[in-house]
Amino acid sequence: MMQDNVITVRNLTNRFGKATIHEGLDLDVRRGEVLGVVGASGSGKSVLLRSIVGLQRPSAGTITVLDTPVLTDPPSTKEARADDPDAVQNRWGVMFQDGALFSSLTVRENVEAPMREKLDIDAATRTALADLRLAMVGLPEKAGSLSPSELSGGMRKRAGLARAL
Repeated sequence: MMQDNVITVRNLTNRFGKATIHEGLDLDVRRGEVLGVVGASGSGKSVLLRSIVGLQRPSAGTITVLDTPVLTDPPSTKEARADDPDAVQNRWGVMFQDGALFSSLTVRENVEAPMREKLDIDAATRTALADLRLAMVGLPEKAGSLSPSELSGGMRKRAGLARAL
């Protein structure tokens, strides 16, 4: 049933030039379900996820997340807009493979960065939330004041996860 789905993808097609990455792909993710996307390098896993979170407009197809059209074919005025504070895209946290932390910021400031952009909260609340997220991913309290270069590779990944939360 459609109402049990948190993500619905229908007839997704992604093309880059003459290369077809996906053609007619259908996918349902139901509430409470955990899904792993597995495939060889270059098989389209990242393209699929970028399409679902709205970072990549597919060549064709429709994507609905939490009953909100993210992408429709043809494009619709009912699609979630990135400048809409209630848009589905503002509910995603993306974790990059290499961490993608800003080297000029402390780890805490990196975790605070999306909050500055998307939430209307004071600095003390932002800092408290950042510290909570760092603790949630198992980083020691002192990690927040360090620069990303002072962390091990595994700790940088955890800092990236804290930011995505």
